[in-house]
Amino acid sequence: MTVLLGIDIGTSSIKSMIMDPLGSVLGFSQVEYNIEIPHTGYAEQHPYVWWDLVCRTIEEAMKQANVSGNNIAGVGLSGQMHGLVALDKDANVLHPAIIWCDQRSIRQKEWLETQFSQEQLGRLIQNSVATGFQLSSLQWLKEHKMDIYNKISKVISPKDYIRFRLTGVIEGDSTDASGTSFYHVAAKHWSEQLLAQIGIDISLFPAIGEPWEVSGEVNAKASLETKLKKGTPVAYGGGDQAMQAIGNGIIHPGLVSCTLGTGGQLLTPLTKPIYDPKLRTHTFVHAVPDRWYLMGASMSAGLSLKWLATKILKKQDYHELDEMASKVNPGSDGILFLPYLAGDRTPHMDPSAKAMFFGLTLQHQDAHLIRAVLEGVAFSLRDSLEIFKELGVETKKLILSGGGAKSKLWNQIITDILGQDAYSSMMQEQACVGAALVAGVAANIYESVEHACTKVVKICETPITPNDQNKDIYSHYYALYRKLYEHNKDLFPGANYQD
Repeated sequence: MTVLLGIDIGTSSIKSMIMDPLGSVLGFSQVEYNIEIPHTGYAEQHPYVWWDLVCRTIEEAMKQANVSGNNIAGVGLSGQMHGLVALDKDANVLHPAIIWCDQRSIRQKEWLETQFSQEQLGRLIQNSVATGFQLSSLQWLKEHKMDIYNKISKVISPKDYIRFRLTGVIEGDSTDASGTSFYHVAAKHWSEQLLAQIGIDISLFPAIGEPWEVSGEVNAKASLETKLKKGTPVAYGGGDQAMQAIGNGIIHPGLVSCTLGTGGQLLTPLTKPIYDPKLRTHTFVHAVPDRWYLMGASMSAGLSLKWLATKILKKQDYHELDEMASKVNPGSDGILFLPYLAGDRTPHMDPSAKAMFFGLTLQHQDAHLIRAVLEGVAFSLRDSLEIFKELGVETKKLILSGGGAKSKLWNQIITDILGQDAYSSMMQEQACVGAALVAGVAANIYESVEHACTKVVKICETPITPNDQNKDIYSHYYALYRKLYEHNKDLFPGANYQD
């Protein structure tokens, strides 16, 4: 039996999936882990932990599937984007990985914005600079930990570290490179001009391949640790957003993915590298030849609900939370939630933005807070949709995915607030599926990524339709939601008191 292995290096867990070439999931293993926060605003994880959990989940997935490494035709990878893994000349990890939701580099981001205008950034990288992206994090290391910075031989993304442990090859791919803030996305190469202007050596960054190409083979050491067969081809893979899009078959313009994971994303493919001149969204390389994608990002989607559930309400049963919220009227009886627990990406690109509940009265209870969080995340995603429309990008078919999309209530709220039909993906763990599909292309199981999607991906063709009765109330609260940031943005930095 021939099977494929897809591995996802997520923000909150490692997942490994064994899939046959027709898309049947034969084995799946997931192990959760935490974000380390040694100081306020920091967000770190250790690459050695990732590797240990990759080994564990591969072994468990193979056990469930009743297969051995001999059956696996190829390995593909998906990973959380933007994070920084610094390696020395012997490929040892020099510092815990600084991941995408890290906010320590606010001053570095602000300094970079003094070096380049919006117009220059658009021309050089087609994107903004942001905290948690490799450029800002690397600049922070340069300024605060020069002893570590001077030892860096290579800077790579999270899933590239796992590929290195599998193959011994240190390389990157075009989708993850897009999210570093120093990659010319339109031309698909490192931006030598940007790096030279701020004094960072371009040799720190790896050679770049395409997600569906073979990067290397499982080496002898990795074979012993993972139980994979030595010589198994390993595809480059890609960033989690490109991989989940592949896992949902979102490769043509007009299709839009709405992902409710730790963060929330609205993504649509492009045939040309269109970007927002105001740099409120991201334009990145897609995991399909001659494709890019436009993406709006909310930093705290599922993270907002998890925070409320675990830190405030002390409840772990998300089905119970749904039941509670379903009994509350649309609009949460006047409560609004700004989901800026880790700052904001789209549309404000403001790492100092803070979350808030607005409109609380004595009548409100736990259920109102839950529904307000679900609605606040949906309003944040609508901010992205409005920019897509402003740029003239087609949004014909909306496809919901991610852990949050398991909630029927949240799906309906998203549909009502975005104001268009939405379709549920029938695929489970779409980022793992995408990783498995590019592994299949690399191993010549499929002719192309498009062929792989045609063979495997299934979308429910019965749409979730907007409830017309909720249109006016959500329009009213969305207008108020947008004013909340504008009226409070000057106050947010003051919340971080420093003596």
